[in-house]
Amino acid sequence: MWFAVVSIFLYLISILLITPMLLKAHSGAQTKKPNKTLFFCTALLAIITHGISLAPLFSHWANEQTFTLMDISSLLSVIVAALATFAIGFRVNTLWFLLPIVYCLAIINLILQTFLPFSIVQHLIHNVGLFLHIGLALLAYAVCFIATLYAVQLWWIDRNLKSKKLALSPIIPPLMTVERHFFRLMLSGEVLLTLTLISGAIYLPDFFGMQNVQKAIFSFLAWLVLGVALIGHWKWHWRGKKVIIYSISGMILLSIAYFGSRVAFGLGL
Repeated sequence: MWFAVVSIFLYLISILLITPMLLKAHSGAQTKKPNKTLFFCTALLAIITHGISLAPLFSHWANEQTFTLMDISSLLSVIVAALATFAIGFRVNTLWFLLPIVYCLAIINLILQTFLPFSIVQHLIHNVGLFLHIGLALLAYAVCFIATLYAVQLWWIDRNLKSKKLALSPIIPPLMTVERHFFRLMLSGEVLLTLTLISGAIYLPDFFGMQNVQKAIFSFLAWLVLGVALIGHWKWHWRGKKVIIYSISGMILLSIAYFGSRVAFGLGL
């Protein structure tokens, strides 16, 4: 519990370190980047303590016990936070505006997991194949989630540029750069989602059973929607609002696949 509390505190400090910079960038005031050393120290410590707070989950999994809905959500949030933070470390500056959202989601998940545990469960069988499937599924969701955040950022920048409300700032990434990163992430998410579906069909004996049929169907629909968007961009040069709608729709379907079946199961539907 104390690791979770420390992680929440460190996430908050990280948000406070970069928020003034982002607010000044949006208003057009003179901006300067935050103290990167201090920011990365607090952010990395937040992620590490978040990961330590989740350590009991893996002992539960090894003993063939269960994950709750909040456990899985918290695990996804720390993966997203780690990917986003390390990307900033490698100078992917288009992610600065997304970090507060990522860290806020991690804080919310930590609070729910630590103080409001749910008993919605999915039994996990201890084997290498299932571990591979779960790892791919978590990574696919994390990458698709970051791609969706990029889609929102892309829409925000495009809308403000058209209305001439966006002030020039070195902190605000160029529209074409954001778009390029967005499509790379969406392609990576599609590849990972493809591997997730294949591993699920191979290693889960009841992948098409009644308990998992909703997850399989919605995962396939998400894969299909994201695939259509990528093909449309590659073959017909789709851009802008159409691709953003496809991306967000795919993420909604994927969220229903990952969490909707657990909610329905917990409610006895």
